[in-house]
Amino acid sequence: MSEVSPFQVWRARTTFLAVGLGFVAWQVVPFDLSAGRLPWPDVFYCITMVYVIRCPEYAPVWAIFAVFFMRDVLTMAPLGLTTLLMVFGTEIVRANIQAFREYAFGLEWLWVAGIFAGIVLGGHIILGLTLSQAPRLLDQVWLILFTAAAYPVTVFSLKFGFGFERPQPGEFDAYGRRL
Repeated sequence: MSEVSPFQVWRARTTFLAVGLGFVAWQVVPFDLSAGRLPWPDVFYCITMVYVIRCPEYAPVWAIFAVFFMRDVLTMAPLGLTTLLMVFGTEIVRANIQAFREYAFGLEWLWVAGIFAGIVLGGHIILGLTLSQAPRLLDQVWLILFTAAAYPVTVFSLKFGFGFERPQPGEFDAYGRRL
């Protein structure tokens, strides 16, 4: 990540937003109308966490807010609930970024899965407390398990397909700060 120009940073941010909006569009289009099927993993959550852990300047908090708020609006989810929990989850990672960069992959995977479980179950609890209709808890558990299983595949794809490596000690970020 040494010598990254501002143009490259904004190109990466635009790519993050475009991929996010692509995943939102994918969720909105009804491909299968059958009931009772298992949920798909939240792949964009996995992509967001890879961005935040490996290249946090490419996924600023406003971009995460924009994509997940758009997802809440278009999927008619409780407005802002998932967005708020997602921003909290990514900011937990961002506040402890040095620890995440030093973790072995298994521990990183466990933390990312735990944060996602907190997001999903926290949303479920908040919906229950407000007496809103919440998805079935079993479906939420399947979503957590499938998303946790999708995280290593996402990391592998972004690492070898697009070069998302963990920064090495002594490298500089896009703003010239030592990592």
